[in-house]
Order: sequence, then C-alpha cells, then structure tokens
Amino acid sequence: MARKLISLLVLAAAVLGCNLLGSSSLTPPPPGEGTPLPDGGGVPAVVIDSPANGSQGILGQTLTIRVHASDGVGITRVVLRESGRIVVSQPSPDPVPNFEALLPYKPSRMGSVTLEVIAYRGTSESAPAALSLDIVGSAGELRNPGSLDPTSGAASGSAVCTGQVNVNNLNLRAGPGTNYDIITKLGLGENLNVIGRNQDTSWLQIRRDGGVQGWVSAQYLNLVGDCSQAPIVSP
Repeated sequence: MARKLISLLVLAAAVLGCNLLGSSSLTPPPPGEGTPLPDGGGVPAVVIDSPANGSQGILGQTLTIRVHASDGVGITRVVLRESGRIVVSQPSPDPVPNFEALLPYKPSRMGSVTLEVIAYRGTSESAPAALSLDIVGSAGELRNPGSLDPTSGAASGSAVCTGQVNVNNLNLRAGPGTNYDIITKLGLGENLNVIGRNQDTSWLQIRRDGGVQGWVSAQYLNLVGDCSQAPIVSP
C-alpha cells in the first residue's frame, strides 16, 4: 500500500513538472521585448527660417538654407534632401537642444524643386520641413532678386579662401583639435578669413574681424575659394 502511494506521488510530481515547464506564462520574454525604452525627449522638430517658400534660385549658384532644429535632449545633425537624396549633412559640434545651421544648396536643375530638411537626435528623426524653390538659369530671369538669402556672402579680404560659420555656438580653439582650449564662441553666419590649415585641411586657422585668431573645424564652415592653398601652420 505504501509503495503504491509513493508511486502515485512520484507520478503526480512528474505531471506537475511538465505543466510548469510547458507554461508560456512562466517563460521570460526575450530581452527588450515588451519593454519600450524611454526616448528621452520626444521627437525632434525643425523649421526652415529662410528663404521663404516659393523663392527663386539660380542654377549652379549656392543658395543658403537657414534652419532651426530643437529637441528636449539634443540635436546631433540635420540633413537637406532633394528628391529623397541627401545633398547636405551637417553635424552639430555638440548635441544641443536648439541647433541652428546654414546649409549650402547648389541647384543642379531648373524648374520647381522641393527640398526637405530633417533633424536627428541619434537615430530619432523629425518630421521633414519642406521648401519649394523656383530655379532659373540666370540672374536676369529672377522676378525678385531680394528673394535670394543674403547670408550666402563671404568675407572680403586678401585671404586665399574665406569661410562662413554654418552652425551656432561654434568653438574657436587655440589649436587644430578638440583637445585645445576654447578661446570663444562664433556666431551663426559669421564670416572669417582663412589664414592657415593643418596637414589634411580638416582644421583651419582663421582671423575674425578685429584681429582675433584661432582654429575651427572645417566641417562647420561654408568655404569659398581653395583652402588647400592656405599655408600649413603648426599650432
């Protein structure tokens, strides 16, 4: 009798064990599934400040698109697309909640062109801001020459090339690298004379109006002229 009771208990335990192993409610889900990660700041946003929608541009001549992106954590870059193709990608020197940039767009075809600007925080992207332009073949075809963005000018002077700051709060440093001290901050649209460069022209030595000199990363400037002809300077 006792042996039969023990056998029944062993059988019951085996059945219970099978039920536990087969129960999906006790099986932990794969890591990450069902637990969405916080995005840390919602979705980035971007607007196009200028030129106005419907403005004209000239074929082959650079037109500057001024944009303002915002995010609760920090914008890392903005891109300009033409017909779905990225034509300008501008990173932010540092992720900042409010990021302004000047994006140089050179029209390659005449007629109606629609551009889109998208802002990013890492891989999170904003809804696109759209801009319609009418591209003509020459300045004589412009209905209103004032519709061209005046910020596309360059600094005057005898420098081999000039640069226009295309992001806000750009660091002017004491040497060609992020390990050098910050001298001051440069403003969006500021025009600079390039007076030197490092070996690969990734950093440029510039002179501001008033004589202040320093170094900036070339990726944050819209350049006019051949900066590869600037002298190589040791910091």
